[in-house]
Amino acid sequence: LCSPFQTLERHTQTITGALPELRAHKKHTEQTLQNLAEAGLFESSEAYWQRLTATAAIPRHDSGWRVFILTCDRPEALKRLLSGLSRQTLPAAVEGIWVIDDSRGEFNTEHNAQIIASLSSELNCAIHHVDAGKRNHLIEELKTTLPQYSQSIDWLLAHSAWGDHPTYGIARNLSLLLSVGKRVLVLDDDIIPEGITPPLAATPLRFGAANQREAGFYASREALAKHTLRMNESPLAAMLHSLGEPLGNIIPQHLSGHTDLVGFDGSFFSEHDGSSRALVSQCGSWGDPGTGQAGWTIHLNDTSITRLLETSADIEEVLGSRSSWLGYRGPVLSHYATLSQLTGLDHSALLPPYLPAGRGEDILFGIMLQRLHPESVVLNQGWAIHHDPMEDRSERGMLTPLSVKLTTSLLGNWLGREPVDQWGLPVERRLIGLAEQLRRLRAMTPAALTSLIHQELVSQRCVLLSRCFEHLGRCDRLEDAPGFGAWKQFLEASRDQLVSEIQSTDETLFNSSGSNDLASDLARLQEQGGAFAEALTAWPEICDVAATLG
Repeated sequence: LCSPFQTLERHTQTITGALPELRAHKKHTEQTLQNLAEAGLFESSEAYWQRLTATAAIPRHDSGWRVFILTCDRPEALKRLLSGLSRQTLPAAVEGIWVIDDSRGEFNTEHNAQIIASLSSELNCAIHHVDAGKRNHLIEELKTTLPQYSQSIDWLLAHSAWGDHPTYGIARNLSLLLSVGKRVLVLDDDIIPEGITPPLAATPLRFGAANQREAGFYASREALAKHTLRMNESPLAAMLHSLGEPLGNIIPQHLSGHTDLVGFDGSFFSEHDGSSRALVSQCGSWGDPGTGQAGWTIHLNDTSITRLLETSADIEEVLGSRSSWLGYRGPVLSHYATLSQLTGLDHSALLPPYLPAGRGEDILFGIMLQRLHPESVVLNQGWAIHHDPMEDRSERGMLTPLSVKLTTSLLGNWLGREPVDQWGLPVERRLIGLAEQLRRLRAMTPAALTSLIHQELVSQRCVLLSRCFEHLGRCDRLEDAPGFGAWKQFLEASRDQLVSEIQSTDETLFNSSGSNDLASDLARLQEQGGAFAEALTAWPEICDVAATLG
């Protein structure tokens, strides 16, 4: 009850308000809190401020910054993005732009090459096209230097290891290997390079979490365009401004002193100090939120849900129009990165690799990053990037009842619970700890692994079910909103679906694999887990070699 910074008097009011049996003992309660403070079991806002701002100055890196554009079979989107960048003056510290071309169609790769060649003279920095040939050349150089890690190099970087599976993580791994020791901006190809000011009043710096983002909704693309407030500053320059900086430099830029911490949850950074660095910087989305379905709305706060329901009676059409704002309205420091369509990474620290194929690679990366650098922070910008995919995504607005199946998020949840024996270890040893956890999964008996998967599934389902009950308990206050009926129907259907899944005893864990052979499916899962473990073990040496290859 006492994690936000308040006076002891206010803490007393909070405690006695929450615990009726203490209401007649306010003086004794406040005296107890005073004793705890004098014993050092409380930290004052003044001491907290000193801890987070007192640090030796860390020199800024004003050179060696790189920009990466990830593209896959979308030449027109790449052309629009590069054209937008050509109309801007990129920060002088940017060494160049690397287009990581993950296209599967040869025609699209050739088209991308033509676009890059035609626009290269209009950009104020060098641009490089990393196509399949250059990727394969890098792979062969790495394997020649590190033959003992050949399988891991292919697993992390080669399409041949993944067949027809989407390989978003391969493109991101290439970005990491081409930026060792650098500060990096990673851009999705379907953004428009302009920063958008949130449609709500700005808030000062605070500490928060990814699931505390707010959202605003518009009935159409036309309505969204009418509310677009563009920033004057380049979003690339704004993103680079505090990337890699320590808290000792960041916090005084936004807050004037310890009294500004009133109401802050001190538990967020109880283990941090002024040298804790912002290894990731991310921003909100203006337009398409970037999600694969509409279930993300379950994590929004009541105010954001109200905005959705008041926009239209057909909330699926609103969500399908991909005309929303999702993000923060002021800078927010958090622990875990979710990654945005424009993301900053400080690769002067050892960062983990991405899971090469499938979805959820960004969430898993954020969890592993926090495991490697628990002292680091994520700086969430108080503005959004314009995200405007060219393809139709209206089907992503369907409010399908929530369901939890076996996905990458299950692995992320499991790895996110750090074993106590990993605390205080150097970063390289912590990476080995992650690999060891995956090796233990590979060594488990099929029965034990099946039981563990079921436990994780039930845990996630219970979390979502709790959110459904919370929203259902409050949504009657919105019964006059146009979208109330559809929202309540979605919550009730999700509740029933999740209860059914929790109660199920005859479940197909691999419902999307097309196989009815549980034993072989488990074996494949354990094989991939083992390959991931070996790749994590090899990753630091792979990065070291990549840094020498130019």
